[in-house]
Amino acid sequence: MTVSKLFLNGCSFLTFRPRQGVDTHCGVELAKKMDLEIAVNLAGGGRGNRRTSFTTKVWCEKYPEIAKQCFFLIGSSSGTRIDYPTNDGYKKHKFPSMATTWKTYSPNKDSECKTFWKYLMKTGADVDQMTQVESLDNILNLQYYFEHKKYPYLIYHTISDAKIKNEDIKLLKSQINKDRFFMPESSHIDYVLENNLTISKDDPHPSTKGHEQWATLLKEFIDANNLRTI
Repeated sequence: MTVSKLFLNGCSFLTFRPRQGVDTHCGVELAKKMDLEIAVNLAGGGRGNRRTSFTTKVWCEKYPEIAKQCFFLIGSSSGTRIDYPTNDGYKKHKFPSMATTWKTYSPNKDSECKTFWKYLMKTGADVDQMTQVESLDNILNLQYYFEHKKYPYLIYHTISDAKIKNEDIKLLKSQINKDRFFMPESSHIDYVLENNLTISKDDPHPSTKGHEQWATLLKEFIDANNLRTI
């Protein structure tokens, strides 16, 4: 079936920020460049890879005929964002296709999270390894799902995690399909910081040009590697 739609999931780097004057994002810009209709955008600000992996697969199983028409663009968030389902319907109105609602534990979010993070470190937790496992395991999970289903896709980092030193984690990272992972050693936030394309010096989210230029790079990578098919 010919790809005619674009599926989006990730964090705030794939959402609008109208309060900061940014009324687009790289997913919208890529859809224009690829001449695709956006089927759905499940991206949520501050969310991590566990939610992205789970909600993407749930959506595909709920809407298999639409999924067959999609190219999947996934913005991989930081492993410091550890998602969990909620029982309070948090922001249910934003994602009506999902029965699950989500919040995210982050060490920088509030005092209770910071206290718990410190507790984990006192008990021997390696924070870098924890976040890398959280990120990588969900990336690979989604990669294997797409390839099993034969869905065309592209993944990239919105935010980078710490450099990997553990040999077990390095081994699994080597299993990432680099043909379908754009700039695996960098991220969208790295790009906009390096090229002065952030909203402001105090807000590292991409400016309009930061989204437009990133979408151009994504499109060039997709075309160069013939990624519309799998």
